[in-house]
Amino acid sequence: MPFPKIFLYLFVLSLFSCVQPIENFVQKDATSYVTIEADISDDPELCKVRLTNSANRILSVLAQPITKAEVYVMDDKGVKTYFSEVIKPFGTYLPPAEFRGKVGASYKLFVKTLTGEQYESSVETMRAVPEIENSIVRFEALDQYAMVDPRRAGFTVYLDFKDSPTQGDYFMWNWKHFEKTEFCATCTDGGRFDFVKTLDCVMPRFPNNNILNYRCNGNCWDISTNNDLNVFSDVLTNGQRVVGRQVARLPFDGYGLYYFRLEQRSITKSVYNFYQSLISSQQSTGSLFDVPAETRFSINIKSVTKPNEKVLGIFNVFSVRKKIFNIDRRKDIPTGYVPITFPVPGVTYACPPGSVGCQDLAPCVEGPLRTKITPEGWVF
Repeated sequence: MPFPKIFLYLFVLSLFSCVQPIENFVQKDATSYVTIEADISDDPELCKVRLTNSANRILSVLAQPITKAEVYVMDDKGVKTYFSEVIKPFGTYLPPAEFRGKVGASYKLFVKTLTGEQYESSVETMRAVPEIENSIVRFEALDQYAMVDPRRAGFTVYLDFKDSPTQGDYFMWNWKHFEKTEFCATCTDGGRFDFVKTLDCVMPRFPNNNILNYRCNGNCWDISTNNDLNVFSDVLTNGQRVVGRQVARLPFDGYGLYYFRLEQRSITKSVYNFYQSLISSQQSTGSLFDVPAETRFSINIKSVTKPNEKVLGIFNVFSVRKKIFNIDRRKDIPTGYVPITFPVPGVTYACPPGSVGCQDLAPCVEGPLRTKITPEGWVF
């Protein structure tokens, strides 16, 4: 006699309830951690503090922003710089427009939440970063991936720089890619874009499979960033010229120019150790999202009010140098390789002919992943 599915479901549910106590939709054995991501740089654009609380509620997998906190940094001369919270994204705090870190100066972070919890960082000193001397962008195919795998064909970026004679230099590379986008809104499940009230998609009473794409009402760029970690210590190369350091891998998803902005950062030892622990965990688990929480606990931020509290995140003080690339992806492509592209699902919405008061162009909403500001060095 087959085992009834309802009994199987109840059995599994009973097992889950034994190991995952739930009360008011909260996993009682799950802990919510405060995450503090703080950057102080000699580039004002990169200075920010982000405060969140990891969710332990069943119905929420997103981190919850910590709002209305008091946030400031104090330098080695006792000068305090207060950070103000921005409207979006919530939980993000920015310094005054004229603030920028200085090479050789030291900084300490202070955070006080609305509930009275206080956090402090260790003192971190900004070290000088060398200039990017030379760079090479080369098409390369990685044989471990199949021809239909997007990871196989791509462009690898290498660079050279001269390390300073001072011992204990640590580096990190980040990058941003800006791509002009045609669509500024996509409504799924039969939704329609509300141009009057919400400036967002409004879902129908009875969802369906329709997808509508709305063109932008002006220039707009999508922003993507690296999702890997790339750090380096000069323990074996102190004072030498570093040649051919791989700093990025770019996709072959089109023949057009590829705008790419590279950041070379000089980070502190504690920040290097933090990211190196993440890299080690990623290699052992196979995914950055599988990193055990223990390796993400901050090594330079602590709770003042609860000394035993574990805090996630890092206080990152760094100097930076940037280099802009406009990569021509039509050159030196071996025979047999073509870009792997992914079509945009759905249809493009357009006002019916003769309609009055209809709108079909969506606004470009400024945010971490989208901007209407022309990127520096854009030549397209």
